[in-house]
Amino acid sequence: MTLGEARRIAHREMQERRGLYLGLIAYAIVIPALWAINLGMSSKILWAQWPTLGWGAALLGYAATVFAGRSVFGADWERRKVAELVARENLRIVSGEKQAVQAQLRLLQAQIEPHFLFNTLATVQTQIKRSPERASTMLEHLIGYLRQSLTASRAEQGTLAQEFERLRDYLALLKMRMGERLQVSLDLDPALANHPFAPMLLQPLVENAIRHGLEPKVEGGSLSVHATMIEGGARCRITIADTGLGFGANPDSAGTGLGLSHVRERLALLYDGRAELTVADAAPGTHITIELPLR
Repeated sequence: MTLGEARRIAHREMQERRGLYLGLIAYAIVIPALWAINLGMSSKILWAQWPTLGWGAALLGYAATVFAGRSVFGADWERRKVAELVARENLRIVSGEKQAVQAQLRLLQAQIEPHFLFNTLATVQTQIKRSPERASTMLEHLIGYLRQSLTASRAEQGTLAQEFERLRDYLALLKMRMGERLQVSLDLDPALANHPFAPMLLQPLVENAIRHGLEPKVEGGSLSVHATMIEGGARCRITIADTGLGFGANPDSAGTGLGLSHVRERLALLYDGRAELTVADAAPGTHITIELPLR
């Protein structure tokens, strides 16, 4: 049933009820008149009883069709069908929004990876002659990162372990570029390793922390990504903390960047409003907290 069909059914029901009400009014006017004529005649035959019974039976049958039938097979059924239709329409809209977010994700990946690849390959090129072993290690991490990225770009869902493995290769490459200016800590609760998780959800947040917080800072700093269970295993908390410049030095990146806005939209759609993302100034640095339902 389509929405147009539901409207037509409701319109037909209204017309049927209107016809019943008009029939009752006519019955209430005509039948007393017939009885008055019948009783006013000298004939002893009560012929008015036949139209009274016949017409009355017809009206009762019609009323049963309009009301009793509606309650069992009509109005209630229609309401359920309309509710199902609305639910399907809402699902279609949400699915469309999710597809749009997936398209935005691919666009975001396309924006991130060429810049990242260019810088990484340039570093590898300079290390080939200076330190072949270092260049080889960078290529190993780059291959791992690209493999995970390819898998993520083709999947709607992965696991937290896969997301952390991708971050591990990504941050290893950055650390080899930044040296001692970048200290990294990744901590994933083993109980969460195989928990379903949307791919590329943490990457924009980590990249923001590096690009806006740690890279511009002369002495660099530390970055930690921790995932643990909370509320007795009902929810998961992921924290991304850095000791970079923080909000004060770069206010434009505090909660308004493309990556952060994109993550907020994905969380809202993927978890139907049950996920939370908060950003706090840690002075120094920034703390981002994501809380997700596990069931």
